[in-house]
Amino acid sequence: MIPTIPYIQSRFDDFNARFFGGALPPVPIRLSHAKGFLGKLTFTRRKQGLFGQYRNENFVLRINTRIDLPEPLIEDTILHEMIHYYIAVNQLRDTSSHGRLFRREMARINADGNRHITISYRLSKEQLLELYPEKKEQIEAYFLRKSKKSSTFAQN
Repeated sequence: MIPTIPYIQSRFDDFNARFFGGALPPVPIRLSHAKGFLGKLTFTRRKQGLFGQYRNENFVLRINTRIDLPEPLIEDTILHEMIHYYIAVNQLRDTSSHGRLFRREMARINADGNRHITISYRLSKEQLLELYPEKKEQIEAYFLRKSKKSSTFAQN
């Protein structure tokens, strides 16, 4: 499935109501054709006041449309970015970009909504070949080495 802005907006609104009590403000949604991510939340941190307090603003939710992905993966990617949005829009501090607060929210949503949100997602061989057709030999070699390692490990 290749998501569209109306589809992403619809899922955002549904997930906002279900998992965030409708507390997340609307966010601009952009489609991306970048190779480096499935989803990304971008924003700026602006310094305010005399004492150097920062405020997060200018949020944009970006979802990749470069490759055809299963709908549940697209939904989990939207939710992953919504957790980042929840933390950033509420000016909360976490131990890292996928720190304790992020992981707590991820676990809550996974349990409450029977979701499979993860910190990162590994693309399949077929998806990598679709993204990087010019690197077919390297991708084939990588998966061949990986299969040899796992079969050696299984024998021991």
